[in-house]
Amino acid sequence: MPWGVSALLLLSACSAAPPGAPAAPSPVTSTDTAWVQLMIPMNEQLLPALDAAPAELREFASELKASHSDELVQLRRLRDEAGLPDTNLHAGHQMPGLVSEADLLVIRTDPAALVKKLHEHLDQTAKLARSEQENGTDAATKSFAASVESSRKRQLDRLGHG
Repeated sequence: MPWGVSALLLLSACSAAPPGAPAAPSPVTSTDTAWVQLMIPMNEQLLPALDAAPAELREFASELKASHSDELVQLRRLRDEAGLPDTNLHAGHQMPGLVSEADLLVIRTDPAALVKKLHEHLDQTAKLARSEQENGTDAATKSFAASVESSRKRQLDRLGHG
């Protein structure tokens, strides 16, 4: 099973209500909520790394920062509509494509390391978006995931191979 699919299935447990908490009716499944709850930190944690872009990547990094910030608005709206908490369930996690504090330190010390992390982030978030489309049920979330996947493919093409 590809990492994106298994991650969404595994991470869907993170979105479960605590024991004894009333279950609020929601039009989304645990797969949909897991995707939203993972994509928010994936995007949020990339933003500070983009500020460290070397000169040759600054324009692209600025465009990524704008697109990822725009996506965050939609992701937070989906989160709020599903009645999910605004806490980062993935704080401190080490996952492909997720910029950790250690990654950020490396990038700030060696901005050239950003290219590798961007490839990883864009590729992984494209895979996660594809998995949401294949396994989610909420039409709005799946539609947004399709938009994210398309955007990531264009961004990867622009970044080139590396």
